[in-house]
Amino acid sequence: MKVCMITTSFPRWEGDGQGSFIFELSRALVREGVQVQVIAMHSPGAAVYEYIDGIKIFRPRYLWPERLEMLRKEGGGLPATWKKHPWVLWEIGPLIMAQTAALLRLIQDSCLIHAHWSLSAGIGWLGKCFHRGSPPVIVTVHGSDIFQVTKYLLGTMLTRLILRRCNRVIAVSQALANEVINLGINPNKVVVISNGVDVERFKPLPPQHRQNIILYVGSLIERKGVRFLLAAMPNVFAALPDYQLLIVGEGPQYPMLKQMTESLNIADKVVFLGFQSYDQVRTLMQRAKLLVLPSIEEAQGVVLLEALACGTPVVASKVGGIPEVVTRDVGVLVPSANPAALSEAIISILTNSKIWLDMSHQARVRAENVYNWKEIAKQTISVYKEVLGL
Repeated sequence: MKVCMITTSFPRWEGDGQGSFIFELSRALVREGVQVQVIAMHSPGAAVYEYIDGIKIFRPRYLWPERLEMLRKEGGGLPATWKKHPWVLWEIGPLIMAQTAALLRLIQDSCLIHAHWSLSAGIGWLGKCFHRGSPPVIVTVHGSDIFQVTKYLLGTMLTRLILRRCNRVIAVSQALANEVINLGINPNKVVVISNGVDVERFKPLPPQHRQNIILYVGSLIERKGVRFLLAAMPNVFAALPDYQLLIVGEGPQYPMLKQMTESLNIADKVVFLGFQSYDQVRTLMQRAKLLVLPSIEEAQGVVLLEALACGTPVVASKVGGIPEVVTRDVGVLVPSANPAALSEAIISILTNSKIWLDMSHQARVRAENVYNWKEIAKQTISVYKEVLGL
């Protein structure tokens, strides 16, 4: 079985965390005997051709000189970049042409096309039209393509048009699947398959390696709700003066959030680490006592899976697909945009060692049993076989 993946988010180079879950899925599929080639978005400094762990990777250039390629300039995906830099929308046309041309070259001997995000699914459908065998197109939606793009009438119309032309739509959570169905997509075409986590790479260290760290990992954009976490921290630091908050990630809200720490008089306890490599994020999760994801909107939250695998309890908003990941035995759910609830939940876990130890143990168990990439790959291959009639 030979699969052609197409995506707008994928690691740009070794150690990059952007779209790492798509790379990990590809690796897991290769280990199960599937041949995988990936068409990804090019970014300045990234290789055009690479072969990593049995995966053929092609990042076609879409603008010259490459410094003009701005579609991945901001953390948080394409919608975040478009919102801050509306003028880069014109680059979508060259991107579509470059990836479609690449797809036409690479899919001639592929059994099917597996797209990630609806824009890539549209490119997959265009490529299919010119393929002699008309391979099926499967799309995995990850959240922003449903929650963000469909806030606009044209985005809703295009997303519905594209998803209806796909043979299957994989949603990473039931909450996201419900949104897809609400768009008018046939429920029989919608399948729920979670993202996964590398449980060998992300694993707990001995308890003595833990430090008094509260951790946030994600883009610095409005829908991640970081400002509500900062608003909760004065109460947390009053109860837990030996702790600090580490914020990993980049995004357009950084200046505002940095100023907010000054106005709240917590700048000496909040550290903005910016971009961190995949391995650096893993190390931070292994050393932190708690991960907090205060999202306003979230399809699932890959960082939650990574934290569970590291045995790190979590506090997260009760929105989207998060409640499907964060059960009562691994963390605490709170209403979104509620600093008081956030601070109360953080303090309740970090001031009770028995609760923390129980959650840490169950977090690891849940990661191994539910989110192991081997199991996720098998579920994905089942969809492939169903669509191919095997």
